[in-house]
Amino acid sequence: MKFFLKSISSLGAILLGFLLLANAGITSAGRGELESLSLIEKAVITEAIQADGTVVELNELTTLVKSQLAIESESQADLPYNSTLSKLEVLEAYTITPTGEKIPVASNAIRTVEDDNSKGAAIFSDQKHKIIIFPKVTPGSKTYYKTRLTTHTPLLPGYFYTRLIFSPNAEVKSYEYTLSYPESLKLYTDIKEVKQTRDEVIDGVHHLSYFYQNLKMKKKEELQVSSGDFAPHIYISSFDSQEAFAKAYQDRVQGKMKVTPEVQKLADEITKGIKGDNQEQEQKAQARALYNWVSRNIRYVGIYLGDGGIIPHDANSIIKNRYGDCKDHNALLIALLATKGIKASSALINSGNAYALPKYPVLGPFNHVITYIPAWNLYLDSTAEMASFGSLPDDELDKPTLLTALGKVGRTPKPTKENNRSITKLTMQIAKDGEIKGKAHTQYFGSAEINARYRYEGADTTLSERMVSRQLAKFRQTGEGNIDTSEVYDLNKPFTTDTTFTLDAVANVPGPGAMTIPVGLAPGELASIASSRPPEKFTVPYSCATRSVTEEYQIQFPKNVKVSRIPQNITYKKNNIEYTASYLEKDNQVTITRNLEVQRPGAVCKPEELQRWKDFYQVFIKDMRAQIFYE
Repeated sequence: MKFFLKSISSLGAILLGFLLLANAGITSAGRGELESLSLIEKAVITEAIQADGTVVELNELTTLVKSQLAIESESQADLPYNSTLSKLEVLEAYTITPTGEKIPVASNAIRTVEDDNSKGAAIFSDQKHKIIIFPKVTPGSKTYYKTRLTTHTPLLPGYFYTRLIFSPNAEVKSYEYTLSYPESLKLYTDIKEVKQTRDEVIDGVHHLSYFYQNLKMKKKEELQVSSGDFAPHIYISSFDSQEAFAKAYQDRVQGKMKVTPEVQKLADEITKGIKGDNQEQEQKAQARALYNWVSRNIRYVGIYLGDGGIIPHDANSIIKNRYGDCKDHNALLIALLATKGIKASSALINSGNAYALPKYPVLGPFNHVITYIPAWNLYLDSTAEMASFGSLPDDELDKPTLLTALGKVGRTPKPTKENNRSITKLTMQIAKDGEIKGKAHTQYFGSAEINARYRYEGADTTLSERMVSRQLAKFRQTGEGNIDTSEVYDLNKPFTTDTTFTLDAVANVPGPGAMTIPVGLAPGELASIASSRPPEKFTVPYSCATRSVTEEYQIQFPKNVKVSRIPQNITYKKNNIEYTASYLEKDNQVTITRNLEVQRPGAVCKPEELQRWKDFYQVFIKDMRAQIFYE
């Protein structure tokens, strides 16, 4: 979990902000396939910015439950809020049965609970939840609530924004948003596919109103990017540019990154004895050591107390406590780098599936902070504990960033096949009864290495046996084996895996018969791709992979078996997809080399790109099913 401000979402539009507004939106988050089983009949948000900066928001939401399958999700409402900065009151709540009976929610069925921290890393938070439990909810029932959220303290002085995103994956009959604010307050508005119904000034108060409806709900598509990248929206901000927000953010956080005697002492201890042939080499070696230390020694703990949603702790307290969230990791790393004359900036980024940046700053899609070194155009994420110096996880590539110390928008590197690469070499000997003994060696590069470090963490513990059985079962194999890896936590050395295994017979031996190429106890990247059938179509942009996979096999057949036929060689090169498969038989040994190279233009593909992958997949799947015949 990497949020520097905890996100709040409910039914389809996110009303998020430094104000931590109640969840009166319309997002698909958390609803999955149940989206089509309920209808937002009417949502009304009335928001007023007072002259003293206090924000009062009234939320009304009426939901129609269309199916029994939606009962569990719709029989209660979960409304999060920041208890330090705001106050949330439930003014009214009830169920309307299919016969029209109105049943009020009992007072003891409206509860205030602490944030649930059980699903991930340790979290300290002053976010609370109002839970409303509706009575007698059945198919055809309607649930209704009305709340008032009073926000008395913004996280950034003078900053207001509204971020409403209307997911096409939710059915909405009526959604109304009204905002009133002092005429003297300058706000910047960006709307898409939403009808504006009011824009007027009365007695020094500016009134804005908008209306949205979606009666043609679309099913959520596999791999689609965040709705915020393409969906109808209302964005309102008191900043006129991302750059202006960057400056305001930097003004709030820069004092947390001071080089103190404690910071200097720690940096000197970490980099002691590190030298280079020149200043740049020496600084890069020192930066690597500092990054590795923060990554391994500062335990990730989310802290969202007071303004902790966006403001890090000071470097001294982080050193003392040895824990912190992404803001704290970044603040300490910037301070440590500064001791060695290396300038760095905070880089706000989205660690999910958002790849576009709004025109005006409405906080989102930023939910994470990493570190940027401008001298080397290098991004670092020390919360990704398995990422070596200079590498980023897949979900942080080709993303817009806000470089706060530089006051500008940046972008992380595009994915390249060289930086998401695996090479596996296997040898297998088939015994006279068909049993297979083998071994495999795999090298990983870039984001493939990050993923592998996480995947094989614990391979040297009692978890190893479970890893082996899961890996074999994944490819419908039975047998046993052992997994050995290089040091998972040593980010200075390449990561490799070595396995030995025994497989029960995958085909009848001796023949006549035929067999496909066994995966063995190897990563099986190509087999995994083959088992993932492409969707029929995409209508919105989707996240797509750039990668390189090489698998080489040597299969020795026993003397009581003769190889009679091997598959044909394959060469495919089209639309930035290259695939080759070669087969050679000599002395009853079959050597197979398969290589896949996919280089996308970026991390996001347009819908038409899917057809290119489907064209390739038809060739690829035939080769993966190809068999070696023997007698």
